[in-house]
Amino acid sequence: MAEVSPRRYWSAAVSTMLIWGLEYYDIILFSSLATVFQKLFFPEKTQLLAAVTTWGAFAVTYLARPLGAVIFGHIGDRYGRRTSTVLDALAVGVAGLAIGLLPTYQDIGIAAPVALYLLRTVQGLGIGGEAGGGATWALELTPKNMRPYVNGVMYSGLSWAVFLTSAMTLWARSFFGAEGFTAVGWRVLYIVGVVPALIALAIRVFGSESREWLEAARRGKIVKAPIAKIWSYWINFVILILINLGLTLYYYGGSGYWTYIMPNIVAPKLGLSKDLAYSFSLELAMYGGLGAVVGELLSGFLISAVGVRRAFIPPSLGLLAVAPLAAYLAFSLNSYAVYASFAMGLFFGLAAAPQTLYFVELFPTEVRWTAVSLGWNINALLGPLGSLAALLLIMEAPASVVSIAIYGSLVALASALLTIAGALIRPRSY
Repeated sequence: MAEVSPRRYWSAAVSTMLIWGLEYYDIILFSSLATVFQKLFFPEKTQLLAAVTTWGAFAVTYLARPLGAVIFGHIGDRYGRRTSTVLDALAVGVAGLAIGLLPTYQDIGIAAPVALYLLRTVQGLGIGGEAGGGATWALELTPKNMRPYVNGVMYSGLSWAVFLTSAMTLWARSFFGAEGFTAVGWRVLYIVGVVPALIALAIRVFGSESREWLEAARRGKIVKAPIAKIWSYWINFVILILINLGLTLYYYGGSGYWTYIMPNIVAPKLGLSKDLAYSFSLELAMYGGLGAVVGELLSGFLISAVGVRRAFIPPSLGLLAVAPLAAYLAFSLNSYAVYASFAMGLFFGLAAAPQTLYFVELFPTEVRWTAVSLGWNINALLGPLGSLAALLLIMEAPASVVSIAIYGSLVALASALLTIAGALIRPRSY
């Protein structure tokens, strides 16, 4: 079977980088816009009920993701990778655009929050199919000697999204002003997010089918129910869960929750300005995202040097070392926090990028999309519990920056150890 041209596999990697980046774009954007959504779509009489319904709209996306992994994984393993990538890109793009154009509660009443929940569900289904699945397609198109480097570029989309979302939110708040941002600015951010989805969709419509999947189909290896076959590789699935859950919890229980925690919990507890803490948290997210991009782009060289399985351990040890210091500097609004945030992002990028390459190697072609995507999205559902755990720990911490930093980094420390544990388990060959 003829080898795929570099243009084809690099295009596939770029399309995955763009769509998958919308996962973290959404995480940062929604957490940044929570108060805006609460005002526009959930004007409840009590603040608690408004907060619960607002964050419920955030959670419903995560509840839908494992189902999306099963649906799109079945399509990708049974009927072809490219078909599934086109459909999940379409779901993510259309849902994002519709949210940006959605009338508010004042315009259409109860239909507004109901529509928001439905669109967030569609978005979750699409991202559930894309997370892990798009990478499977792109890496199967790529020659094995190029996979570590293509993988690093592809995975960097997640961190580019963190950097760009934080930068764009800061810009929009400054450009539109407080009232203009609530009225129009947040919509601009959502509509702009559709652009990468459209580019990715165009690439995929005219893209190539995975040669590995075509070969499996030719040899009669395609199975009717891929999800039922996963359990034949349960030890490999456990490895995926441990490594990915560790890194997912590290993000949510580490710097990923700062844009909410710093202005709403840390600032009042330490008597700091909420506005200053919020702006500083976005600045730190920018530096952390930039550091992660650098780490992800360099990950291919680390993988080539030590092997993909061992590549998780050195940066995870770095994450263990940097987490408490980064939290201390961030929560005290210290200017040196930007360097610690960059370092945390760098180690995170180095540790996170090898996941896709390693997980694709853990499973045979006929169940690969379903296995990788399902494991990834089960962890995505559990990941926000890291933020909740960190939130509860910080709320219980004494009102000193040292105590809050120690309590606030406990989840990150445990998560890095979980990743190391997963990397130390020897996988089953198939």
